[in-house]
Amino acid sequence: MEGRHHVFSVDLLERYATKGRGAITCMATGNDVIVLGTNKGWVIRHDFGVGDSYDIDLSVGRPGEQSIHKVFVDPGGSHCIATVIGSSGADTYYTHAKWTKPRILSKLKGLVVNAVAWNRLHITEASTREIILGTDNGQLYEMAVDVKDKMEKYIKLLFELKELPEAFTGLQMETASVHIGTRFYVMAVTPTRLYSFTGIGSLDAIFASYVDRTVHFMELPGEIPNRHVPYL
Repeated sequence: MEGRHHVFSVDLLERYATKGRGAITCMATGNDVIVLGTNKGWVIRHDFGVGDSYDIDLSVGRPGEQSIHKVFVDPGGSHCIATVIGSSGADTYYTHAKWTKPRILSKLKGLVVNAVAWNRLHITEASTREIILGTDNGQLYEMAVDVKDKMEKYIKLLFELKELPEAFTGLQMETASVHIGTRFYVMAVTPTRLYSFTGIGSLDAIFASYVDRTVHFMELPGEIPNRHVPYL
């Protein structure tokens, strides 16, 4: 209409974003980097900062059809985590922007990773520092990767929902340096609750303290059962 102003415009960045590797199932972004997952088990990384791209086939050696469930990229665009699901179960991989081959995270075999929290204050191109991964069976894992070793430093279970086992669908981690160490604040979301964890020290020690004390959570509103919708 005359006199109407456009608030935004849409530009086509890539006409064939997946390079014929299947339909897009998930996407993550960070620092001019876009990572796509497809329903044929491919991860495609586009770096618009330097103008190049490459793709990785995570279906290699896995029987039957494979699909990328989720991809995650750190805010700097260097570190990537992806979970592939097929008839043989789920596997999660880590890869770095400078690697040509991904590293399978064998301790997470069979687990479906739904969410990742990055340590945004301390992460570098060479090291992820502490990462938290949330799974669909209600578990939280801590992991760290040093790129020079080309493998994860460790993966360990931090916490498990037992009272109401649900999938973790979102994670956020904030850190602050204090005079006695690092303060962590972690928020974890399930379909019905928002959990919060906080403390000073290591993530391992902070989450271990919740074995003997109540975990703080907020109930999230959901659909109202038996809601009456009048006929028009």
